[in-house]
Amino acid sequence: MAKILTNSEIGAKLKKLRERAGFSQEKLAELIEVSRFQIQKYERGQDALSPEKLQQLAVELTVPVQEFFLADEDALPLTLEEKLLLDAYRAIPDQEIQSSILKIANIATKKPIG
Repeated sequence: MAKILTNSEIGAKLKKLRERAGFSQEKLAELIEVSRFQIQKYERGQDALSPEKLQQLAVELTVPVQEFFLADEDALPLTLEEKLLLDAYRAIPDQEIQSSILKIANIATKKPIG
């Protein structure tokens, strides 16, 4: 049976994902329309995240919602090259360029898109 995570554990995961994405608490708060202090409460586990806020956070952090519920040992480790590629992809501000890169990768691997 899967472990049920506490608000503190989910908050710690939020902090890790936020930092990995390169967002300050202020920036993330602005994106999901809460205060910086609310982000602090989420990260400390003082307040529970609603399903709506979890979905908003997943969108802004570009991770699947289930990422908040995976223990670190459940996540697949990335190689240095994979991390560099992912970081570079996430840093591209233009969605069309991101989409083009994804299409190229799918063509190169002969993987169908969608």
